[in-house]
Amino acid sequence: MKKIFNAFLALAGGTLLWAAWPVSPLTFLIFIGWLPLLWIEDHVQNWKKFLGLTYVHMLTWNVLTTWWVANSTIPGALGAFFANSLIMCVPWLLMHYTKKRLGERIGYLSLVIFWLSFEFIHLNWELSWPWLTLGNAFATHPEWVQWYEYLGTTGGSLWILLSNVLLYTAYKEYKKNGRSVSYFMRLAGWLVLLITPVLISRSLLKKSDEQTQASLAEPSRNVVIVQPNIDPWDEKFEAGTQEAQLQKLISLSEQKTDSNTALVVWPETAIPFQSDETTLKSNYFLAPLWGFLQRHPSLNLLSGLEGVRVFHTKHSRYSTPIPQEP
Repeated sequence: MKKIFNAFLALAGGTLLWAAWPVSPLTFLIFIGWLPLLWIEDHVQNWKKFLGLTYVHMLTWNVLTTWWVANSTIPGALGAFFANSLIMCVPWLLMHYTKKRLGERIGYLSLVIFWLSFEFIHLNWELSWPWLTLGNAFATHPEWVQWYEYLGTTGGSLWILLSNVLLYTAYKEYKKNGRSVSYFMRLAGWLVLLITPVLISRSLLKKSDEQTQASLAEPSRNVVIVQPNIDPWDEKFEAGTQEAQLQKLISLSEQKTDSNTALVVWPETAIPFQSDETTLKSNYFLAPLWGFLQRHPSLNLLSGLEGVRVFHTKHSRYSTPIPQEP
């Protein structure tokens, strides 16, 4: 029964994180989503069993939230699910060892440090997987996290981890000593930790709104953002459709561009030609693009491009020369 209960908690923890993830309206669940795994860590002493349960937790979260990757390639998606879930276990396993040797307080603090370090590495190496960065959980609630301007998603991850750890320690205090002073202090600290960032965010949002209203009273330039709604699986990279896609982008942009437009923004890989980045202006297929910009000389265009640039010398320590044909 204990094994079944632990497995249930691992599945429940991963499901809680999924239920809190955008675009779910249950974002608040992110503040309790790690409690099942914290309970498991506290009650499973064998590191191999703990690793197995942590893996089930992470795999559940990965599959439920990023299942759409399988639309590209099922083998690739399975590889990503299994590998990413395993990597996510590392901070928890390190915390498990630290807590055993240095005590509960340092152990829980180490979890915050290990997880934030993991996220930093995971965003800055060749196997980057940014979708499950904890701070992204508030994507549908920008009014909660206006302070991301200063702390970024790392601040959101810190907020989530501290909230879960503090609430779990309050639960442990209650189980040990009942409704003690320490229990109420921890519970109050948890509530303050939840509310304070939101209040700060609303204050920043109010200030931003005031600045926006003031700027609207002055002559201003506008920005046109274009989304052509092209199917990335069946149409985006299909041979012979690139010219039509470019014309669609230009046509949509022309409809909204006027003399006050300072910037037009196109999506990722909006220009799907595999172009040599050093010869873009002489590329025959891009002639309509340059014509569009010539018609609007004061306009700036920000666009994704499927570009290629060949370096004839070693460009960085990560680069590898392309073998020359004999």
